Amino acid sequence: MSVIFFASVILKGIGAGLEVIFQVLITRKIGVDGYGNFSTWINFADLIFWVFFSALTKCNTYYLSVKNTSIGKFKRKYYFRYVIPSLAVFCAAVLIIGKPWYCCVFLITGLEMFTMDQSSTLLAQKHQMISLTGEYIVGRVILVAGFFLLSAANQLTSETLLTLYVFQYCVIIAMFLVFRGFHSERGEDLSHTVSMKKWGNYQRADFIQSLIGQMPVIIQYFFAGAFEAGVVSVVLTVKKLINFISGPTAKIFLPEFSRLYREGEKGKICECYGMIMRIQMLFVGPLAVILIGYPRAILRILDAKLTDYAFLFSLCSAIFIFAATLGPCSGMLQMTGNEKWDNRFREIALAAMVIVMVIFRKDNLFVLYGLCAQALLEEIGKYYYVSKWMGKTPVKVRTYMSWWIVPVGVILLTYLLRINESYIAMMVSACVVLGVSIAGEIRKEGELLQVFQGLLKKKG
Repeated sequence: MSVIFFASVILKGIGAGLEVIFQVLITRKIGVDGYGNFSTWINFADLIFWVFFSALTKCNTYYLSVKNTSIGKFKRKYYFRYVIPSLAVFCAAVLIIGKPWYCCVFLITGLEMFTMDQSSTLLAQKHQMISLTGEYIVGRVILVAGFFLLSAANQLTSETLLTLYVFQYCVIIAMFLVFRGFHSERGEDLSHTVSMKKWGNYQRADFIQSLIGQMPVIIQYFFAGAFEAGVVSVVLTVKKLINFISGPTAKIFLPEFSRLYREGEKGKICECYGMIMRIQMLFVGPLAVILIGYPRAILRILDAKLTDYAFLFSLCSAIFIFAATLGPCSGMLQMTGNEKWDNRFREIALAAMVIVMVIFRKDNLFVLYGLCAQALLEEIGKYYYVSKWMGKTPVKVRTYMSWWIVPVGVILLTYLLRINESYIAMMVSACVVLGVSIAGEIRKEGELLQVFQGLLKKKG
C-alpha cells in the first residue's frame, strides 16, 4: 500500500505540474481575463457534476472495496433514469433560451461523470496505477499538446479550449474501457444493498463542497469581472498543487478505510491515518517553501501584474497547506459511517465562508478571504472529531510541530537573505527541505527506504 501511495503522489505531482503548465500557457497567451473566462465555464461544468452526480464515485469506493463485488444494476438505473435525463433537460433549457453553446458545458459534465465513475471503480478494484495514470496524466498531456496545436493553427479561443476538454475525456474513457475489457471482473452484484440514504449523504457533502470549490470563481466573475476571476483561479492553483499530495490519499486509502471499518479495526485506521499525515508532510514541506517563501517568483511566471497579490497569495497558501496537513478527514469520516458529521462541519464552514465574504464584500477579491476562513474552520473541526472518534490524536502535537522546524526555518532564511525572487534559490531550498525530511525518516524508522526498494523491484 505504501508503494502504491508513493507512486500515486509522483503521478499526481506530474499531473499537477502539467496542469500548472497548461494554466501558464493560457494565461500568457490570452491573458488573465481570458483565463478567467475559460476557468469560469470549466468550474460551471464541475459545479453541475459535484452538485448532481458525484456521489456515485464514493458509492464505488465504499461498496466495491470488498473483492469480487459489483453494483452494475444500480449503475445502469442511475445513468438511464437519472444522469442522462437530467443532462437532456439542461440542454433543452439552454436551447430554448437561445444559448446552444452551453450544451458543450453539459457534455463536459457528462463525460467527467463517466470518467470519474470508471476511475473510482478501477481504484476500488485495486487497479490503482491505470486509474491514476488516466486521470492524472493522460488528460493533462492532451491538454498541453492540444494547446500548442491550437496555438500553431491560430485557433486558440474559449470555444476551442472547451472542445479540447471534451476530447481529453473521450480519450481517457476509451483507455479505461479497453483496459476493463481485458481485465473484466465478475462477482456478486450488491446493487440491492446500495443505500439511497448513504448516496444522499455523499451527494449532500459534494453539493456543499461544490459551493466551496467551484462557486467562488463563478461568483467572483459575475460580481467583479473576468480579471478578478482569473486572479482567484490563479490563487486556487495552490489548492491544485496541494491536492497532488492529498488527492492520492483519498484515491488510494479510502477503500482501505472502508475495509478496516467493516472489520472493526479502529486501531489500524488510526495507525494508517498517522502514517498518511507523516508521508504527506514529506512533500508538503518543500511545497510550503515554494509557495510561502517565493510568491512573487511564482506569480511572475504567470503574469507580472499578479505580483501585486503576493501577500494574499502567501496567506492563502499558508492556510490551505495547514489544512492539508491534517490528513484525509472527510474521506475517513465518509468511509466509517460518520457522513453526517462530515456534512455538519462542512455546512458550518460554508456559513462562515458566506459571512466572511459579506464582511469583506468591498474588497475586489472578497471571495479569497471567505475561502481561507472556510478551509481553516472545516479542517480543524473535522480533525478534532476524527481524533475524538479514534480515541486519540493520530499524531502528537509535539511531533507535528517538529515536522515544521526545517520548512519554517528555510522560509525565514529566504526572507532574511532577500532571495525570495530567485528561481535558483527556490529550487535549492525546496530540495534541501525534501532531502532533510527524507533523511530524517530513513534514519528514524527506515520505512521510506523500504518504499523506494519496493518501487525499484517493481520496475525490475
